[in-house]
Amino acid sequence: MCSYNLTQQLANIQYSLADKVLEEDCFSKLDAVAGVDVSFSVDNKAVAAVVVLQLEGLEILEKGTLLVELFFQYIPGFLGMREADPVISVLNTLKHDFDVLMVNGHGVMHPRGFGLASHVGVLMDVPSIGVAKRLIDERYINVATQKHHASDEFQLIKENNHVLGAFFKGKYVSVGHKISLKSALDIVKMTSVFKTPEPIRQAHVLATETFKQELKDN
Repeated sequence: MCSYNLTQQLANIQYSLADKVLEEDCFSKLDAVAGVDVSFSVDNKAVAAVVVLQLEGLEILEKGTLLVELFFQYIPGFLGMREADPVISVLNTLKHDFDVLMVNGHGVMHPRGFGLASHVGVLMDVPSIGVAKRLIDERYINVATQKHHASDEFQLIKENNHVLGAFFKGKYVSVGHKISLKSALDIVKMTSVFKTPEPIRQAHVLATETFKQELKDN
């Protein structure tokens, strides 16, 4: 009963904050894109990593990591409650500005329209894009199939005739905050040298390597 009450309260917070999400372009230029990821393994210790890339040529402008402790338990559908603080903390260490943020997690393609990418975007008031590896539930599984895994075409995902996001190279892309889906998809396509967009791919590699080194040193 206690667990149900907790998840219901958290869900209510997500529903409330989802109303603040803007699905339109709120940036005047598009030169630098940041990617963030959180790698964790034992005892709730984690490394949050960020990489800022020049959109033209994908040159690294800045990268940084932060060793953090995750105080919130993992509950499916509530990743934002667990990882938003580490992500924001590592973003606050940056010296270089970025125009759009890519987050390893869902944006509005979330059961309550408020995934980690939206969570961070709204709290930081920055344009953000959600790029997730898997669905939280299987509502869109018949639409987003693996047959388009290697395709260079986006497969739009709709619910009740409303476009929530797209399936592209095995990833689920959606608006986080302050960006249109068209711009989000354009940026994902421009940065997808491999299956995962470079800002997130490089942030993931950095987070994982840093965490492995941290374990080795201790």
